[in-house]
Amino acid sequence: MRLPARIAALTALAALAPAAPVWPLGPAAARAATWRVPAVRGAAAAVLSRAEAGDTLLLARGVHGGPLTVARRVVLRGEPGAVIDGEGAGSVVTILAGGVRVERLTLRRSGDDTQGLDAGVRLASSPGVRLSALRIEDVRYGIAAERCDSLVVEGCGLTGRVVPSIEAAPEMDVAAGNGIHLWYSRGARVHDSVIRSFMDGVYLSFADGITIEGNTSAGNGRYGLHTMYCQDNRIASNRFVGNIAGCAIMFSNHLDLARNDFMHNRGPRTYGILLRDCSDGFFHENRLVDNTVAVFMDNSNRNRLHGNLIQDDGWGIILFSSCAGNEFARNDFVNADYPVALDMRRSDNRFDDGVSGNYWSASLSYDLNADGIADVPYYPVSAFAFLSKQFPDLAIFSESPAANALTLAERTIPALRPSEAVDRFPLARPAGLGVGTARGDDARTASDRRGAARGAPARSRPAAAGFLLLAGAGVAGLMRARSRGRG
Repeated sequence: MRLPARIAALTALAALAPAAPVWPLGPAAARAATWRVPAVRGAAAAVLSRAEAGDTLLLARGVHGGPLTVARRVVLRGEPGAVIDGEGAGSVVTILAGGVRVERLTLRRSGDDTQGLDAGVRLASSPGVRLSALRIEDVRYGIAAERCDSLVVEGCGLTGRVVPSIEAAPEMDVAAGNGIHLWYSRGARVHDSVIRSFMDGVYLSFADGITIEGNTSAGNGRYGLHTMYCQDNRIASNRFVGNIAGCAIMFSNHLDLARNDFMHNRGPRTYGILLRDCSDGFFHENRLVDNTVAVFMDNSNRNRLHGNLIQDDGWGIILFSSCAGNEFARNDFVNADYPVALDMRRSDNRFDDGVSGNYWSASLSYDLNADGIADVPYYPVSAFAFLSKQFPDLAIFSESPAANALTLAERTIPALRPSEAVDRFPLARPAGLGVGTARGDDARTASDRRGAARGAPARSRPAAAGFLLLAGAGVAGLMRARSRGRG
């Protein structure tokens, strides 16, 4: 350090006496103090080395040099405009103590070491840490934690270095970091945060009892959320939008996934929700709109999917023969190219709960007794969908006359149906639990949804009118023929 800069730093450090002691709350709290740290190189690190457990460090406006290591239970808080710059080396802030609070700061420019988990905030064996109102930018990982029970991440904005591209996805740097990377921890809570431009927005591994709520995970290079070997997690009221895939749940059980938006996740193998080796979960009131595949299930059993909106997707549900005992009820399948695709004829997966089934916009059934249940069962797996599942290239013929003729034939001749999967109590009208309510949609999309929800009855009116017109013409023709016969 040049002499003038060193003199300035020493002068600033000499002034770093504890100021404005914290109001004592007890014997342990009586020694707590608040330190105001100027934006001078080396000042923050010097105060961290002197501060005692319970102290508060208030970082002044400006750029503070990093990386910093927090080894005691302190509060690290920024004034408006306070920035910690990691200068491209290691993690910007490393936490090695429990009970630490880091809040109201901008953290930027971590290193790029994947094995070392260079991050905006790196935590190890630090329970009870709270990270609030942080802006984390230009980092390999956003927040990387291991063995950190009861971690809280709230109101943060994280931006990584991944530029998502469907075309580049297979060749993408598989070592790219994740936004929130949590390993071997329990009881963490992540809420009201925005996560963009990482490999996976949120990655949970051996992480149990986790709550992910009220977040937006968008524009990530692979999954908006990815879990591996997790139990009893709750994922609620999040938005997974514009990722290569929305949410991948693998080897994880007893999941509660509710009121989330999975939208505009498009690509060659892109899913709103992917379930692989997942059982005993409850998936309800989610909105899956404009995805290549809304829900993909492989070796996943005894899950309940109730009250979800599945709209404008290529495939609604793809269900492998390795899946058993799953139940689908009160879901709205609206304008899906293929509502359900199976690779087996016989299946004990149920498409009703014994009282209510699902709404299928492709169904032309009537409800003559007005009880809300269509008068005939609905078979959601069409012959063409079954063939397309085996030979995906056939999908380009989905609207061809041959495909329409095949659909008409299987409705007329039940023996042609490729699967015994049946909805015994199909809904005559949409359940409406998600129609027109997905957050963040533009007015056109919401209008389209409302139109889709009314689509089946609207289409039935012209059909009925046409039928009556033809019947009337037939009766008139018969009357004329009879009058000629009498003449």
